[in-house]
Amino acid sequence: MNSTRQSVISLYRQLLRECHKFSLYNYREYFLRRVHEEFQQNRQIQDSSKISELLKRGQANLAVIRRQVIIGNLYTPEQCSIIENQQRLSNSSQQNKRNE
Repeated sequence: MNSTRQSVISLYRQLLRECHKFSLYNYREYFLRRVHEEFQQNRQIQDSSKISELLKRGQANLAVIRRQVIIGNLYTPEQCSIIENQQRLSNSSQQNKRNE
């Protein structure tokens, strides 16, 4: 059971790492939210066969996310979302304050 727990945690971390690689804010937030919701929804499952099935599905989803990250980053638009622009502006203003 302990190795299963470690496998689940490892998969969760891998999924989060891959989701953070999306360059587009909307995709990144969508996939992060979906991963978090799925793991929360299945948190109470104790049946080992069901857990194995979910791990296989998670591994398949990880492969899909990896492919989507590559494809999505190949075709990123030059224009950023409003939220990304705001984050960049706040980061640059913080940098300017530090440099003064």
